[in-house]
Amino acid sequence: FFGHEKGSFTGALYTKIGHFEMANGGTLFLDEVGNLSYEIQAALLRTVQERKIKRIGSTKEIDLDVRIIVATNENLGDSIQKGRFREDLYHRFNEFSIHLPPIHQRGRDIMVFANTFLAVANEELNRNVISFSPEVEECFLTYNWPGNVRELKNVVRRATLLTETDEIQLKALPLEISTYAKATAIENAVENTIVRSATANKPRDLKNAALEAEYEAILNVLREVNFNKTKAAKILNIDRKTLYRVRSDFKCT
Repeated sequence: FFGHEKGSFTGALYTKIGHFEMANGGTLFLDEVGNLSYEIQAALLRTVQERKIKRIGSTKEIDLDVRIIVATNENLGDSIQKGRFREDLYHRFNEFSIHLPPIHQRGRDIMVFANTFLAVANEELNRNVISFSPEVEECFLTYNWPGNVRELKNVVRRATLLTETDEIQLKALPLEISTYAKATAIENAVENTIVRSATANKPRDLKNAALEAEYEAILNVLREVNFNKTKAAKILNIDRKTLYRVRSDFKCT
């Protein structure tokens, strides 16, 4: 951040200008400030308050005229409560804030990002993948993306590398994402089956409606994995005994 003078410490073979000095008269962007150590936060606070810096090993103060823009994925309010971020520095930085919601809250904007990352991946990897399958698109729109934009970018790049056709299929996605998509489809199937059972002409009690939905969900997964019960149980996050019990209970009703 602040630079140093030649000879100010072991290995300082030349004078180095720091980021603040390089940005003097312009704008300095600091990313992931929520991860800064408490010591660095204290140094930043002094710099922002005094609008001056000193290179390491120098006694000369340098006046600053810098606009500072900071970004973080952390909830700084929580970090303040936990003692990880200085409240005084937070208020210095928070003169004007812009909240960018995570991509899982931005609806179909996800596909705008995905298509942009696809174009970049095609160029970097010398591929010619044109689109995403409807199943992949549905998966992208329902997955919660804990890694936000970076995770989406990496997933698209990986899928582009693994795809031999002009369309990315579900099998090219990481297992945790494709499994999430299958689980979501199962939940939807269960809900739809319960609704159909509840609205059918033949009256049904709630227990039978739920059992039928459970059975249909299991049957859908079994078909998808060619009736491999071990794979089906893993996707459904149940053991084989539970899988057999549900099938048996349904046949007995």
